[in-house]
Amino acid sequence: MVRKTPPGFAVLLLAAGFVVGCQSAPSLPRSVTIESGQPTHVTLVQVQGGMKFELQNESSGDAAAVYSSASANPLAKVVPDAQLQALLDVFTAKGMFAATVASVPPDARDVLTVDQPGHRWTWVRRQLGVQAAEADFHEAKAYFLELYNSATAWHRGSGERPDLLSEQSRVKADADAAKKKLENLGRKQ
Repeated sequence: MVRKTPPGFAVLLLAAGFVVGCQSAPSLPRSVTIESGQPTHVTLVQVQGGMKFELQNESSGDAAAVYSSASANPLAKVVPDAQLQALLDVFTAKGMFAATVASVPPDARDVLTVDQPGHRWTWVRRQLGVQAAEADFHEAKAYFLELYNSATAWHRGSGERPDLLSEQSRVKADADAAKKKLENLGRKQ
């Protein structure tokens, strides 16, 4: 399935990329600022599947601690502050910070949240499919996923590695048994 990005969103994405690339004054409006060293988390929860995609600013702590903790969200990623700030600026440009909800309704399908010390902003998608009433949410979600998918995470493995030698032995034994069965079938005819 190919996901098409809305044209208005493409302009905002280019503007945000320009801001990050040039490190100049922001061309997008800014209502929430990431303070270096202070944690900012942006999460997307897909309610039906229970998946929680999370982005955290790089300056808020040790990325290795996020990736090495056994209890950490395996879908958490640490991104540079400037990239997360660009995401927040796009949210501002879409009017998201002016339209937050106090609590998540039971019929929510997706939930976007920005958490900073002492502040939380939440938005929800309730309707099936892409509806005009939730267009800003969908554009914000698309930008979040673009940033999320472009970030690399280095989570530790479970420690259990497959025993490839025994798997190779099993495959060879299965192949030998199948070959023998075919030879026996050929002799019976």
